[in-house]
Amino acid sequence: MSLEITLIYTILLVFFTLVLTIRVLDLRNSPVTKFLHSPNRQIDPEMLQRAIRAHGNLIENAPLFLILLFLCELNKLDPFYLHAAGMFFFLGRLMHGIGFGFMLHSPILRIGGMSLTFLGFLILLVLASFELVRASWF
Repeated sequence: MSLEITLIYTILLVFFTLVLTIRVLDLRNSPVTKFLHSPNRQIDPEMLQRAIRAHGNLIENAPLFLILLFLCELNKLDPFYLHAAGMFFFLGRLMHGIGFGFMLHSPILRIGGMSLTFLGFLILLVLASFELVRASWF
């Protein structure tokens, strides 16, 4: 049994999670990233909160998506649609994470990112639902 599709999107999402984690650490003045900045650096509290929520939003959505992707791939659903869902979801998370976690105002990235996230979920939900109906009727 090979699960390359799930593995690809898990790797991409974990990598981006690490990027957002480092962003939060940096904005919290972590000793790990402190050497990158001047000693009197001022941190915008709103930007810190946005970075925390961008990270949290990814952490809230990615596990559900990856579980659904794993189950769809395990049931040998069409790889084209699995990749399409994975690409939409990852691109959506990337847009939302950058637009919300690195910028103070970017409605296009934020709204576009959430829309692509929902589209990725929707593709998998439709595929899984059709497979469930097909398997129980035939």
